[in-house]
Amino acid sequence: MLKYGVVVIGAGNGGLAAAAVCARAGLKTLLLERHNIPGGSATSFVRGRYEFETSLHELVGDAPDGTPGPVMANMEEMGAKVRWVMEKSTYRLVVPAAENEDGFINEDGVRVKIDARMPAGLKAFARKLDELVPGSYDSCIRAFEIGTTMYDLFNYLETVEKPSLSYIAKNIPGLALIARIGSHTVKEVLDSIGMPPKAQGIFTTYWGYMGVPASKFDFLYYMCMMYYYVANGAAMPKLRSHEMSLAMDRAIRDAGGDIWYNSEVTKVLMKDGKPNAVVINGEKTVYADHFICNGFPNFVYSDLFEKNDIDKKFYSMANARSISCSLTTVYLGLNITREQLGMHDYSIFIAPDEDSDKQYQAALGGFGSGFIVMNCLNTAIPDCTPEGTCQLFLTTLTYGDVMRGVSPRDYRKYKNEVARDMIETCEKALGVSIMPYIEEIEIALPPTFSRYLNTPLGTPYGYMLDMWDSMLPRRFNYEKEQPFDNFLFVGASQERGDGYGSAYYSGMKAAGETIKKIREGK
Repeated sequence: MLKYGVVVIGAGNGGLAAAAVCARAGLKTLLLERHNIPGGSATSFVRGRYEFETSLHELVGDAPDGTPGPVMANMEEMGAKVRWVMEKSTYRLVVPAAENEDGFINEDGVRVKIDARMPAGLKAFARKLDELVPGSYDSCIRAFEIGTTMYDLFNYLETVEKPSLSYIAKNIPGLALIARIGSHTVKEVLDSIGMPPKAQGIFTTYWGYMGVPASKFDFLYYMCMMYYYVANGAAMPKLRSHEMSLAMDRAIRDAGGDIWYNSEVTKVLMKDGKPNAVVINGEKTVYADHFICNGFPNFVYSDLFEKNDIDKKFYSMANARSISCSLTTVYLGLNITREQLGMHDYSIFIAPDEDSDKQYQAALGGFGSGFIVMNCLNTAIPDCTPEGTCQLFLTTLTYGDVMRGVSPRDYRKYKNEVARDMIETCEKALGVSIMPYIEEIEIALPPTFSRYLNTPLGTPYGYMLDMWDSMLPRRFNYEKEQPFDNFLFVGASQERGDGYGSAYYSGMKAAGETIKKIREGK
């Protein structure tokens, strides 16, 4: 009988982190992955002479004092060696002006309502926002002050096993304010501190990274993300996100863990009301005391367990939640340099309106919303493509089954039309010509992500982070949401939702819980 202390199902970001922490703690660890490479969303692929980044837009960089950002610190803790490239900016937001709207001609010769290049650094960001929207400096600084308090609070909560309320009250100022705004949205809080609507639109540009607009997004969570990015700037691995996945693969093996690729878990076996083994590829059985799963709960319950194995409340919990947005990405290899193309920014958000709620409403209508995130990797990593070339990737959000009614016969034509619309939207908004220089193109619609990630409608974002189901409620109910005390979920479906850092955090947390239980003899 083949037995491990811990079996980790799925080598996505959460699974890799869980396996690395467990292996480094000395547990006999096995990581199983149905694909032939690690990483899930954290990988890359080659078309022609271009290697494309699959999904990573940016990670949080070093703090001004040189302290590594959260993901960078996690990598060090897990023993994964990654070469980092820093991008000391945040984003550019471009909102084209419609014919009947006031606007101005920007430096690219395009008539726009907003063209905001936002720097890193809290005060620098606030000054730029005040330059764009006079009278917004104080409210921006106030928002960041709340973010600083949150940073201190969350850092404390994550580094102690039993938090002390008396310590928090004494050492973390502003706790009463945090408690007061803990149930309010981004829009409600920004309104309350007097931030002008136009400034709010620029300030909430990152809403697309979580798929939740300002009127629905938990302010505490948004500021947790916003604060890190603005305070530290962005970072990315030199060899794309696959470098992180391969580094974690090496860290797991160096710590004595095993990894089996091409090994799909097809069934979980039960004993005495708890999981005690998994079946691999429908053939081989491996036993374990504890399991950590990087799968989507809805599919795991239905595909890996017998119906009566799972308490009905977990089905109800999964069904009560809304599936978050899906992505469509167009990857472009261009036979022109970024300088010749006129591309000077790494991350550009193109939106039909500065109001995140209007952007969200447009995305609910399916493709053609006008909301696109464009990244030019050459801006951060100049040599990521051959000399004389550059690469772009364009990403848009959709909600629900936007492919309903598209037949297999029409699929290729349909995705080409979607890609053309996205490219033309970017060309018009930025005053550049992209189409004539396309050497390689790959188009990933929701079905592509669904096949690759094995998630409902291809969402990489997990469940929608509604106010009733945001980070703090999920955190307080973490143990109650795990189906068994020896079977824990990780990944985007967990408390922090989408994001590389969120997935790594979920894996490290599940590993920590597992290690604790094993050491306590449970």
